[in-house]
Amino acid sequence: MALLLPLAAPAAAPDQPAWEEWVLKIEVTRSDGKKELGSGVLVAPERLLTNCHVVRNAKEIKVSSAQASWLASTQSGDTFRDLCLLRLPGHPGKPAPIADPGQTQVGHPVQAVGYSGGTFTVTQGHIKGLFTCACDGGRVIQTSARFDPGASGGGLFNDKGELVGILTFKSRSGGIFHFAIPIGWMKQLPALPASDIPDQGPFWENPSRNSGYFLTACDLSARKKWQELARLALEWVREDPFNPQAWMASGRGNLGLGRVREAIGDFQKVLELDPTHGEALWELQKLELELGEPLTGH
Repeated sequence: MALLLPLAAPAAAPDQPAWEEWVLKIEVTRSDGKKELGSGVLVAPERLLTNCHVVRNAKEIKVSSAQASWLASTQSGDTFRDLCLLRLPGHPGKPAPIADPGQTQVGHPVQAVGYSGGTFTVTQGHIKGLFTCACDGGRVIQTSARFDPGASGGGLFNDKGELVGILTFKSRSGGIFHFAIPIGWMKQLPALPASDIPDQGPFWENPSRNSGYFLTACDLSARKKWQELARLALEWVREDPFNPQAWMASGRGNLGLGRVREAIGDFQKVLELDPTHGEALWELQKLELELGEPLTGH
């Protein structure tokens, strides 16, 4: 898939992923003098992909590895989708291999790689959800691989060492609600202005139905507001009945309320729509053990 010029063709994933060559630290000095840390992923020769919120209002952008540092500038960006491409003149490294976005599935193992708190960190997890939103063109990835401030703009990699997403945000309510922007959104960047990027704020900054039911659903789930989650999921299912994540939210809400049979039906509907959905299968397998009856058809 052609993503960005001058992107190199995806390389074969190495036996030992070169995390520290692909994922670099970003130090931003803002126009008001404040300093912030973030991360970025090398996606082409002398090109670094990061979140726009990392480099927002930047007066200076310094990018560094363990061996050297470089000054960067913004080439193009989409602040609503929260992806910005930086020029990195003089950087000698090779870009990370990039996954086919269509191959990403719920349940797949992943690694979150970035500079959490300014320290290079790799955490293990798996994909817990894939969500559509008003952004179109790809699905936001929820992962159980944890990351903290400073890792925004870092990479989410599959078990082949291929880049599947850019670490971006987590639920303000805590819990295992960490999200990455799909790498497929990178293809939108070439058509955008090369400078003077308008800042309309990222889609995830103010969770609402307009930015995607899933943001509100995840927030309610993190706070264990099961009644509110069940009501939201009912509305979501009516509006988008073929979305497995809508039924997954309904299942979590019903399970939280003790409505086990309704939850079972919801999780079974998820697998009907997406037989690869590992989270729904896991919930049904747990309920099989509790109830002592087959629920998954296996």
